[in-house]
Amino acid sequence: MELYANKKRKVMISGLLFVGMVLSFFDRVAINVGIIPIGDEFQLNASQTGLLISIFFISYSLMQPLGGWMTDKFGARVMITVSLFSWSLFTLMTGFAWSFVSLLVIRFIFGLGEGPFYPASMSTIRDNFPERERGRANSFFLSAQNVGGILGTALAASMVASFGWRGMFTIAGIIGILVSFAFWFILKPQENQVAKEGIKNRKKVPLKLLFKIENIWKLISFKFLSNIINYGLISWMPIYLVKEKGVDFVAAGSLMAIPYVFGFLMFNVSGWILDKYMAGREKYLAAAGAFLSAIFLYLMANATSIPLIITYLTLNSVALSFFGTVLYTIIIKYSPKELTGSASGLVTFAGQIAGAVSPLAIGLIISMFNGSYNAAFWFLVIAALLGTFVAISIKNNSASQSKEYENKTVIV
Repeated sequence: MELYANKKRKVMISGLLFVGMVLSFFDRVAINVGIIPIGDEFQLNASQTGLLISIFFISYSLMQPLGGWMTDKFGARVMITVSLFSWSLFTLMTGFAWSFVSLLVIRFIFGLGEGPFYPASMSTIRDNFPERERGRANSFFLSAQNVGGILGTALAASMVASFGWRGMFTIAGIIGILVSFAFWFILKPQENQVAKEGIKNRKKVPLKLLFKIENIWKLISFKFLSNIINYGLISWMPIYLVKEKGVDFVAAGSLMAIPYVFGFLMFNVSGWILDKYMAGREKYLAAAGAFLSAIFLYLMANATSIPLIITYLTLNSVALSFFGTVLYTIIIKYSPKELTGSASGLVTFAGQIAGAVSPLAIGLIISMFNGSYNAAFWFLVIAALLGTFVAISIKNNSASQSKEYENKTVIV
């Protein structure tokens, strides 16, 4: 019988992972606010702006499969600590960039550093929470993205106004470095978990079975499409509000925080729904979220006022929270335990490829259509509709499928 963390330790681990994800999302979202004064200082055009936003996702995506493999090999505690320390160091260094090229290099290395954090966090949840609690643990962890988004827009805009964009990144980097030490001490395994690690090291699933996990290609495709939407909006909406709609810089940051507030709430609601009502039927929640996203994106593109734009953006954030939760809940519930890190890393790799593609694609689309954002919105609507069809095609899962793999005793 497997032993998991006690209640007190679960609370501590959940809280720490939450803080880590807040910092992760703050550091990647803050660039979308900081890019406005950065663009003015370095005189960036639309293509350079898109590249500077995308460069993080290029390196981050490249690191996902390797970060997942390293998590399975060296352990979640080591990889989370190393990841948080290294990305925080390069967040701090962002504040000392002296040119467009130096920013590109720093943001590229920053993405490499952050790569292992997500798969290592998935493995931490699986190691410390029984299956019946993983949906809620996962949704609480993912909901931290929205808190990071709130801070990375509203707070970041205020910090830029007060300290400049360089000061904002320097402060964020110092905080992250301090938190990385907390991870090392709090994630120290207990005796029962040390025993579990010994068992885990004796029973490993062949890595080739990663690509035989049922639905893995559909999960990869769904993650790619969902992140096309998510990072397309994150990267261009502040610029859209300021440059296209004439919203004040600080006000735009505050407005962009509203969807994250509701997204945070709905991430946790969706996790509760998944554990209580949707076991084995998770795909229907994902499909509903993707379809609703398509509707709200269309309405946003045709909105005639700032309040309507923010309303539809908020409703879209709620929709995104549903299929965002489903994806990783399926992985940590039904994939082989020994490959949770690798499976999470592979799927996240696809998502971050989308994070690199979407800002660049939208920048090119806007340029091709003479500064019009309508075609960019249609690009996101099509991605949402495709995501709906992919979600519907996912086969219903059961816990027995993961058990079949977990009984394998072949050494990798």
